[in-house]
Amino acid sequence: MSVATVARPRSQRIRTPLFLVGVGLALLSFVAMFAFGVVLANRSLPGTLLPAVAAARDISPREPILPSMLITVQQPASLVPPKAILHVSDLKGYSALVTIYKGQVLTANVVSMAPDQVEAAASTFLPIPQGFVAMTMPTNELQGVAGYVAPGDYINVLATVNTALFTTQNARTVTRTVFTSLHVIRVGPPSVSPKEGQVQGVASSLTVVLSECDAQFMDWLMANATLKYTLLSYKDYKPGANPTPDPDCPSTTAPTVVGPGQVDARWSFTKA
Repeated sequence: MSVATVARPRSQRIRTPLFLVGVGLALLSFVAMFAFGVVLANRSLPGTLLPAVAAARDISPREPILPSMLITVQQPASLVPPKAILHVSDLKGYSALVTIYKGQVLTANVVSMAPDQVEAAASTFLPIPQGFVAMTMPTNELQGVAGYVAPGDYINVLATVNTALFTTQNARTVTRTVFTSLHVIRVGPPSVSPKEGQVQGVASSLTVVLSECDAQFMDWLMANATLKYTLLSYKDYKPGANPTPDPDCPSTTAPTVVGPGQVDARWSFTKA
């Protein structure tokens, strides 16, 4: 006696592959979620370190952020703040909105490259080291490196004078470098066209840090000499170091008078 083969319904034949596809998708989802959970667990482990950009020194508000001011640190993943900057190159063209302290990890909310935000974050107090003063000097395109001097930069000052200011013998024009590594903490506003109300040209002033004694010598030079500024390479900057005045010109002491004799004694213009 033969047994007849019973054919399965067509709907059952279709449902079987769909069931297998569903099982496969469920397994794939499980594996993906398991891998995701492992990654999150590893990020939360104390021993997992991530790189982040931190300040190598204190950075003042409005100060342009340069590579020399930054370091890359390794921190536990759980301690890296949200929106942390992970690459030094990501900060090109940015300035500080607030004071960023040495060792602090930089985040997107403390830096900006928008001029209006940087101006709005101006600090109430200028970053002047104790015992020193800030002084503003005039500048223009030819005098001030075509306007490329920015807050946070360091400049040298060249003075050109006629020795007739000091002696009538063998009068001639000479040039000396009179100050080195002056820290620029502010750059004055650019000139404004009275007709159009638009910013034109380069900044008109530089504010630098120096001693009270040096400020008097600088004032005499501004009145009697032609000054030009040279901009140092950022690789030659000495960030965080207080100015080092001349031993005979202490930071907190002002000379009784500054005149041709004192200026020539300090820089020997007549011996050039």
